[in-house]
Amino acid sequence: MTHAPTKVLTRRRVLPIGENGSLWAARPSFGIFEFRGRKLRIGVSDPSEVLFPTDCGLSLVAALDGEHALDLDGVHALDVGCGSGLYTVALLAAGAAHVTALDINAASAPETRSNVELNGLDTGRLSCVTADLAQYTPPRRFDLVVTNPPHLPHDPSYATDNGLETALVAGRNGRALYDAVVARMDDLLAPGGRLIMAHSSLADVPRTIADLEMRGYEWRTLEVCEMDIPLLAYAEHKETMLGILEAQRAVGSAEFEGERFSVHALEFRRPVDATL
Repeated sequence: MTHAPTKVLTRRRVLPIGENGSLWAARPSFGIFEFRGRKLRIGVSDPSEVLFPTDCGLSLVAALDGEHALDLDGVHALDVGCGSGLYTVALLAAGAAHVTALDINAASAPETRSNVELNGLDTGRLSCVTADLAQYTPPRRFDLVVTNPPHLPHDPSYATDNGLETALVAGRNGRALYDAVVARMDDLLAPGGRLIMAHSSLADVPRTIADLEMRGYEWRTLEVCEMDIPLLAYAEHKETMLGILEAQRAVGSAEFEGERFSVHALEFRRPVDATL
């Protein structure tokens, strides 16, 4: 196979220490971001049910808005774990022909549709689906899959039964959705299609790369963004969560320093000659 030409870091963005939501002018339940010259709005009605986008999620938007401005015009895209619709809105604004917004959280569908409408975008180019990725049957293979999986480790002491848990926590090692994405990618992505992923250094970046390389995917790093671990919602259980992460770091499956970690904006491309 032919590997993508760039596998090393092309850019590293370091966010200020201790700044909550430093990629937003403010971070309550409404914000404005710019993508490809257009100011776009995102709001959520209940941040405990649908997470307002964090720096982790917004870093991928930033990575796709500079030197790595991939051609999005006319693509059919799948937004896995769409949440409030951040990526769906950005993709539609950049000219995507159609975006399917998928999330296991039923509250995400109305929030995503609301944000598409808020930005004056055509809801006829949008499909909202509430489903577990493992059981999802796509109507077609997509040109582009975009995702920012939850990446924090689960523990009974701080487990909740709300949308915040769905958006941030994914199994004991934080890899549940990463593994599901890898397992389903051949079903979801057309030959020659791309997976764009915001990958937390807390959830074993090398493992995901190795798993997709074994499937023949080319890959490259678009950008790495360093920021604070999102512990605000888990302040009472901070030490428990950090203890789990430290154990994962000891076996080589997490990388962080103190309370700082990094998000790798990764692009994977399925071979054009892949078997359908």
